[in-house]
Parts: sequence; C-alpha cells; structure tokens
Amino acid sequence: MSRLLKGSVSLPGSKSESNRALMIAAYGGFPLDVDGLSDAHDTVLLKTLLEQSSLRGASATKQSIIDCEDAGTVARFLLTYLANKPGTWQLTGTSRLCERPMAPLVDALRQLGAEIIGDSLPLKITGKPFKGGAVTLDASLSSQFASSLLLAAPTWEHGLQLTLTGDPVSLPYLEMTIKIMEHFGVRVVCEGSTIMVAPQPYQYCPFTVSSDWSAASYWYEMMALSDGGELVLKGLKNNSLQGDAVVAKWFDRFGVSTTFEEQGARLTKVPAYPHDLVFDFADTPDLFPSVFVTCVALSCRTRFQRIKNLSVKESNRVESLISELSKIFTFNNIYSVDELVIEKSFLNESFSKTNDVIKTWHDHRIAMSLAPLAMRINSFRLDNPEVVTKSYPTFWSDFAKIFPPT
Repeated sequence: MSRLLKGSVSLPGSKSESNRALMIAAYGGFPLDVDGLSDAHDTVLLKTLLEQSSLRGASATKQSIIDCEDAGTVARFLLTYLANKPGTWQLTGTSRLCERPMAPLVDALRQLGAEIIGDSLPLKITGKPFKGGAVTLDASLSSQFASSLLLAAPTWEHGLQLTLTGDPVSLPYLEMTIKIMEHFGVRVVCEGSTIMVAPQPYQYCPFTVSSDWSAASYWYEMMALSDGGELVLKGLKNNSLQGDAVVAKWFDRFGVSTTFEEQGARLTKVPAYPHDLVFDFADTPDLFPSVFVTCVALSCRTRFQRIKNLSVKESNRVESLISELSKIFTFNNIYSVDELVIEKSFLNESFSKTNDVIKTWHDHRIAMSLAPLAMRINSFRLDNPEVVTKSYPTFWSDFAKIFPPT
C-alpha cells in the first residue's frame, strides 16, 4: 500500500466565522453578504432556525419549538437571540446537547433581565427586549457564552459591560468574535477581564469567510502518518482569525512542513523524531483529536494538558478516543480530569482479525481524526461516517480523492 500523498483539497469555510456573521446579520437587520459561507450542517441549521424564528409571530401563549439538534454553538447563540425576541420559545436539542453546559449563559442573561426557565436544555424562554448593562460570566467552560452575549450587545440600550470570571478557555474564539464584530463597524473595548460594548449599529458590509483550520488538522494528521508527498490545502491563510491555525506550528514537530502560497498551504514531509511532547489545549480544544491520534499512531510519549472541557463536547472526546484507539493499539495512559499522558504504543496485530467496528460516538471530530489511520492500517470500519456533515460535508469525497480505495 502506498503511503505517499499527492493532490489538493478545497477546505470548507470556517463554520465558526460563518455562524458569527449570520448572527451579526440577524442583529443588524440586513441581508448577509458573505463569500465562502460554510456548508456545514451547523451553519445551515443556524441559518434555518434564524429564518424560522423571524417568520413566527410573537405570542405569549403559543410556544415555538426551536430544535438545535446536536449543535452547541447554535443553541448558545440562539439562547441570547430568543431571550431578546418577543414570544414564547422552547429551545431544545438531542439528548447529548441537553447534557451540555448552558447554565453560565442562562445565569448571565437572567442578570440582564431575561425570563428563562431551566438551567440546561430544554429551556423555556419568554422573550422580551432588555436594556443590557453590567454582568459577570463564568467563562471556564466555554467561550461561546461570552460570544453569545457580545454579538447581541450593540443592540442593547445600555450596551454591555461583561466581566469574565473563572479560568477562561478557548480565548481565540472570543477574539474571533470581537474581530468580526469590528469588521461590521462595532467598537469593542477590552480592559483586563472586562469587555465593554457601547450601543451602536452594525454596519452592512461584505465579509469573506476563511477556510477552516480545524478541518485542515485532519490533513496535517494524514501527512504526519504518511511516507511523504505533497498536499495543497486551498484557501488557508497564515494570518487567520482562527486559533486552530496553530496546527501548522504543532505539526512541524511531526515533520509536516507548511509553506504558504497564493492558493493556500502546501504541506510536505521532512524527517522528524518526535518524543516527550507537551500540548496545551485550553485555547484550541478542537485540535485534540487529530493530535492525540497522531501521537498514538506514531508512538510518541506525550503529555496533553488542560483538557477537562473535552468531556462536554459532542462526546467525551478523551474517553471516546482512548476507548476506540485501544481496539487498534496497545498503549499505557494516565488520565486525570485535566491531563493525559500516553506512553509508547504498539499496533495490535489481532485488530484486523476481530473485525471490530470503530465507534464515532456521534462526534464528527472523532470520525475525522480516526480516518487518517488508513495510512497505517489496511482497513477498518466506522459506525457512523456521515456524522462528519456537522462541520465538513465533503470530507469523505476529499478523502477518497487523496487516498483512493484499493
């Protein structure tokens, strides 16, 4: 089997950038003028639910159900939006989404005068305009809570003075929110742990969504597990709003070299001998699956730090990956709440004989991070490959183009 890679991939647009632009257009009351809007299911769903909520008339008695399916960002962004929109709403989703944290955002909205029953989905919301003001928010579980409030803040009579408490996580996503707000004409002031937004209108203007660096991480992983070659990831830019762009620097340790060109990023393989690695995922939790699978497949002793929030994603991503990789490899791990250490790993020679199905745990990032193992294993089966549509609908067709089945 050839382990050489050659070709090019047109990555999807960033759903993080797309979702923020959608919310700004909704708050600004203008049509969305976006080039490269993501076709990820999460973005399509958010667009659909915003349209549905605008078409449904305000009613104090008839409750409108807004089903966010499995999309955490969608639920958190829409909670603030619906809390400000006259009507009676029920915000709900899958059983897994109903388990994921919402309470810090609910608490902050109540401080601002919102009427919300419940602390996790399903939530009953009696929407009404409120004025904004000063609020504190526990940002130790997700940056999406703060982003949800900030996106709405310019429309409030008193704006927003948001003070973050706890140990904030995923800060690059919050910085992305602020930069996109500024693109649409809103001034945001940051002083230490406090963020201030005065009442001001969003300005209509075109916006270009960048290619998704989170999606790129699986191709970096594939190159790391290959014997070499050359792969062009179209649309990637070095000066990205996305914190996950750090994947280019991280995978340099695995011998994946990145050269930025006009059309995107060119990946090549150079000799590398990774060992005793340390990665901190406080700012970039979505990179954990691709980095973890790479380290196990390459038998690298690695310490993964600040990973506690991975337990509240679409799956518990640490436990899910340990479970599935243990079917394929033999490796020791020491796992505490916020840290994981793995030692040398060995391919389980009996795996191909057991015909085990590898579970995706209904998690798009688990599925995509496991796919590059095809560079090391003759064949294996995933139980729910279509789950990748959540963020990267064309992943499998792109995968087949670069690594065609034999």
